[in-house]
Amino acid sequence: MKQTRIAALLSRSFLSSAFLSSAFLSVPAAFGAQYQVVELPVADLGVDSYPTAINSIGEIAVNLASQFNPVIDVSLLNFDSATLIAGLTNLENARSGDFNTADYEFLYAYITANAESQFFQQIASLNSYVASEDTSTLLHGFDNIDNDTDEYRNSATTTVRGINDFGYTVGKSYDGFYKLEYVTEDIEDVTYVLNDFYYRGFAQIEDNVIELTPPESTLGGYSEAYDINELNQVVGIGSTELVSTTLQDSIDACADESERGDIPEASCLRSLSISTNASLGSVFQQRGVIWQLDDNGVEDTYALPMLIEPDEDDTTVYSSTAVAINDFGIAVGTSPAFYQNTDTLTSAAVIYDNDKAYTISEDSDEEYDVFASYAVDINNNDLVVGYATKSVLGSTPNKFFVYDYDSGIIDYPDDFFDSASTVPTAINDDNLVVGFTEFEETSSGIRRVEGFVYDYRNDIFSSLNDLIECNSPYTIAQANGINENGEIIATATVSSVNKDITGEIELDEYDAQSSSTHVVAIKLVPIPGGSIDNCDVYEEEYERQGAGAFWLLFVGLFGLARFVPSRTSLFKR
Repeated sequence: MKQTRIAALLSRSFLSSAFLSSAFLSVPAAFGAQYQVVELPVADLGVDSYPTAINSIGEIAVNLASQFNPVIDVSLLNFDSATLIAGLTNLENARSGDFNTADYEFLYAYITANAESQFFQQIASLNSYVASEDTSTLLHGFDNIDNDTDEYRNSATTTVRGINDFGYTVGKSYDGFYKLEYVTEDIEDVTYVLNDFYYRGFAQIEDNVIELTPPESTLGGYSEAYDINELNQVVGIGSTELVSTTLQDSIDACADESERGDIPEASCLRSLSISTNASLGSVFQQRGVIWQLDDNGVEDTYALPMLIEPDEDDTTVYSSTAVAINDFGIAVGTSPAFYQNTDTLTSAAVIYDNDKAYTISEDSDEEYDVFASYAVDINNNDLVVGYATKSVLGSTPNKFFVYDYDSGIIDYPDDFFDSASTVPTAINDDNLVVGFTEFEETSSGIRRVEGFVYDYRNDIFSSLNDLIECNSPYTIAQANGINENGEIIATATVSSVNKDITGEIELDEYDAQSSSTHVVAIKLVPIPGGSIDNCDVYEEEYERQGAGAFWLLFVGLFGLARFVPSRTSLFKR
């Protein structure tokens, strides 16, 4: 382990439940393993699942892609269209909502291919859950009730990122969609599918959803929530200032019938919301935000400072964020900063403490190897974990660090090889760090990625795949969180049977099953007295599968992590 003395630089700125009939699926641990693998029950509800956070009582925040049995609203489909006539195998049955599997999957693909259209049903592409040992509770976010069915529409894509010991979850959610009937000037009936804002942060406790409104909320603004502590302080990012000179004019034009044309005002605003979200960086200043919750909702909202203080005439649009907060109210994230005393902007790890913003700076020549840095978590011992993009052997990997905020010491622990990229995701109060790392160098340039655990006190860095039983069907690609009991949540790949849109096992024309690699949320439970298993005896008869799917896995995985990755690749060369 390398240690460098550093100084902290002061800147002038500163649930409705879906009960499962089965409990956790457990894989018995072989003698000598250190962790038992437990597959979360939410994996049975959709195609792929990704955990994001775990609290001290074992409740786990999980995101689920491609949920089984999506509801199809046939009232919004034109069954006289050439596309549906050509694509459906049984048009009349489909028209009445009685789908065979082929038609069900065709209609789902047809509808989701028209996401953002104001004339198509909107189906959530990601659903969020809190998983316990035998149940999975759906988090509805801002989804709303369909008056025709008295059920949630499943229209609001949600992403849950944090959970505290009181059961509060935080994340972001689309606004729920609704149908608006409109009669045109030509006396034509048109049904629009609309919502009132694009998405924003939320906190949820049981069925109570709390809207985390950004400081600047023109056209709904923009906000996301990443973490919540035991004081019910939520951290994230939000729009703080409108910098666009044309957005308000466009909103006013939507209110003017002569300017918007023969469409409802809500439709005009929805189109404007979509285009605004696609270019947030030119519309709003964005800052790290703390929302203080009380029993009635949001008690107060604080926009956090940056590491730089722009001049009054500075027109640059800056974006900073807060992604984690400990129980003493100290938050961490990323802020714009100037690179090596130049006027070139970069990203720097930031610590928010008492309305001040601090960063870390090395007082050795090594600081000139660091291009950017990012803080991703902080524990109650004031240890900050993050990663820095550094120059190493002609490449620019991300090297993870542990920074002691109280003493001002930064450590860059050794990982598996010098040019490996390693990104932490969480640290608990026992100073155990988890995350993901490049496991080995290859001649092809494609590097396998595995979840890791790092014992800071004893300076031990381990692949989690070495700590589970040797013949486990799971390959751990990323560790996403760890609680005070040492339980780790992780994303793994596993070969399992393929299922259709209803969750039933797919059969081919010969009634045979097929399997493929799937992504599942798992929990790793420490085994008392366990030790690292000797896997040499298994090598000739067993090889873990799924390494080839890592790169497909991480396309979705990076967007679900608690931290905010850099705008460039996490694994740069």
